[in-house]
Amino acid sequence: MLLSLIFSLSTFALDQKLADYIKEFEMTNMEAPAPKREALFVLGQNLFFDPALSGKGNINCAMCHMPPMGTGDGMPLSLGEGFMGGGMNRRQNTAAILLRNSPPLYNLGVSGIPHLFWDGRVSQDDKGWLTPESALNGADPEYKDIASTLDSLLSVQALFPIADPAEMLGQGSLLNRKAAWDNALARILQGARAQEYQAMFEKAYGARVYNIAHITNAIAEFQRHAFHSAESPWDHYLQGELSAMNEEMKKGALVFMEKGQCANCHNGMHLSAMDFDSVGTPHLGIAGRDDLGRMNVTGDPEDKDMFRVSPLRNIALTAPYMHNGVFATLWEVIDFYNRPEEILMSLVWSRTLNHYNQPLMIDQDPLRQAERLAAIAADMPRNPGLTQKEQEELWCFMVKGLTDVRLQSRIQRLLEQNPRCVL
Repeated sequence: MLLSLIFSLSTFALDQKLADYIKEFEMTNMEAPAPKREALFVLGQNLFFDPALSGKGNINCAMCHMPPMGTGDGMPLSLGEGFMGGGMNRRQNTAAILLRNSPPLYNLGVSGIPHLFWDGRVSQDDKGWLTPESALNGADPEYKDIASTLDSLLSVQALFPIADPAEMLGQGSLLNRKAAWDNALARILQGARAQEYQAMFEKAYGARVYNIAHITNAIAEFQRHAFHSAESPWDHYLQGELSAMNEEMKKGALVFMEKGQCANCHNGMHLSAMDFDSVGTPHLGIAGRDDLGRMNVTGDPEDKDMFRVSPLRNIALTAPYMHNGVFATLWEVIDFYNRPEEILMSLVWSRTLNHYNQPLMIDQDPLRQAERLAAIAADMPRNPGLTQKEQEELWCFMVKGLTDVRLQSRIQRLLEQNPRCVL
């Protein structure tokens, strides 16, 4: 009886502390998306999985954003058009190695997403869209028919892989983006499934004249609902179901808020401040190719090595981690944030991956390493000194607490690594 009372008081104290931090960091459960437009969703679902959208008919959206793999592709650096095989059996073949990890798609269709891509190159201001294609941008864009049809930032994002030779357009193509988009639309509406697609377009839109934005609006609608995730223990806890998380998860959430200082950047509804930071991620890639991050978009040297702060829901499903997939597990991520400067300067890459024609490597150029070290955000904890037990609690919160209950069958093997992380 006494032990039960002590346990109840301990849990009550945890809940009280977490309530204060939840308020401080403006954390709320994930909101619902706008009501599903069924005909548009069905059209988008078909397009998401259709290789006809690509220039050579050999790649679709789902090949880099696989639902069974946390809407990523499971590799550190993604491969573009020209690879062989599927899933984790993909091999580079003639494909380009892309500089970045394929980002997950969870909850991108709700509010609070101000930019997309690791470097934020797609966003919006009060004048209009801000994208790599100047003819879409501003209050009076050249491609006004497309710009005015686009219904969301998620739709805007979907335009660019279609027109990128390294991704879906096809290597060697010299088409400009407008020609690439027009060709993609023609392949859909005049190709092997033309009659089927024309019926779906008419049902979804009613219009008879279409442009590429009608395609990307549909893909965005599919993603908005297919990858909406709002049923994690954390979401239920935020709605007042205090029993939705066990003591181990609650202690991990407290480490997340306090000693780990994770909530300094991972806060709000999405568990992301939705800005850009340099955290000293070791540079993984191939010789001679650097990635300057946000600076590629803004041209500002102050933005060098900055990348988007990732949302964390379903983080257990989306390995490998960071903008370049340098860390294979969440244990490695936690270890990195416990001693970032040390790992940046000393990480040895020892993984053998069969996906690539040439081995990936860690850039240890002294000048660039010094720049990366100097660029680490001033408010990032350098050595929080998490104990092994605190790391296990934090891992439990991130793995069990932040994974949608409908997807938790996918993390059972992970949970075996931490037997206390059960409900």
